[in-house]
Amino acid sequence: MDTTQIPPETTPYIQALREIIRTGIMASPTLERSPLINLPVVLQQSGPSASPSKRAPIFIETLRQVIQKRLEYKEAETAIILFGLGKYAGVPVRSRYEAVAKLFSPYWTWENYRKEPLTRHLYVIYLALKREAELGSESPRSTITQTGKVLIVQNISHEGPGLIAHILEEIAMPYDVVDLSQGQVFPDPTNYRALIVMGGPDSANDDTEKMQFELEQVKRALNANIPYLGICLGLQVAVKAKGGKVVQGIKEIGLRDSEGLPYHVSLTDIALTALGKKDPLFLGLRNDFRVFQLHGETVELVENMQLLAVGRECHNQIVQIQPKAYGIQSHFELTMTMLQTWLQVDKDLGRLDKQQVVDEFATIEEVYTLVGLSLFRNFLYIAGVIINE
Repeated sequence: MDTTQIPPETTPYIQALREIIRTGIMASPTLERSPLINLPVVLQQSGPSASPSKRAPIFIETLRQVIQKRLEYKEAETAIILFGLGKYAGVPVRSRYEAVAKLFSPYWTWENYRKEPLTRHLYVIYLALKREAELGSESPRSTITQTGKVLIVQNISHEGPGLIAHILEEIAMPYDVVDLSQGQVFPDPTNYRALIVMGGPDSANDDTEKMQFELEQVKRALNANIPYLGICLGLQVAVKAKGGKVVQGIKEIGLRDSEGLPYHVSLTDIALTALGKKDPLFLGLRNDFRVFQLHGETVELVENMQLLAVGRECHNQIVQIQPKAYGIQSHFELTMTMLQTWLQVDKDLGRLDKQQVVDEFATIEEVYTLVGLSLFRNFLYIAGVIINE
């Protein structure tokens, strides 16, 4: 028996969540009769007179959004597995319980998890769903602006925009991609709505014509207050362009550090204001998340730059360089296809157990993707590419 104490009035909802685990939410035969489709957040979107057949898909989409925006890393991954979302759709219930159990202990069986931890997690999900009605009523609608394009600058061909391109295509926002490693010219960034600079093997300290011109163009964009997002090298270039330093740091490669611990970044107090509201880059995200790393240098910040997220070994992980300008040391743009290419062509990644890296990324891919898409969508709000009505 579960020992977790929950308020009696929540029992029908916890039991209903258990019911949809059995088949997975997409195949649940009982959802249209479930009390879950009568939650305030569902009725808020469907209207009170909507039929159960219309409320059921709204609940499914609401659950997806709650998992993405409101649950912490392990809680989110647990929910994705339990309810048969993404790659777990169609997976037998016992296999899903076993997968969740292994998230918590390599020694647990599916029966260990079905005891107290399951009830606790379902209660967390219920509370998040209940709270979503209040949060949703405060959220303005959004539209996409179509004036101008976004400029994406690659420093090497295989480090492309990944999830960034996905979100831009999703909102039908036109963008140009320039690959500096192929001799293409960095255009005037002030002709664009936003500038995104990707990673690469160069150093921002290189005395090459390529890097000197890149620094000049990034500085030009920042001085013109063009919204900016720098990934890895893109962070370092922007910090240097605005007076900071790029220095040798602890080399971070892949998903785990030298002690075998997963790379995480955690938000700083600066990222969380006295009012408890996050910097807009992190809206809808938790305060700690896993990351993929591929760098050997780090940055030293100057006055007016704000450190928003830190890592255990390489401290400076996410930086606000100036209003509407951010840098991220890690690679939230990563997709499985990109990872498999990187493992073949990058010499540092080539020293790792490639299959082990792929297998581990596969276990976190859905949550990792949700975090990445949320970060990039938030940046587009900040940049004014997506605007609130």
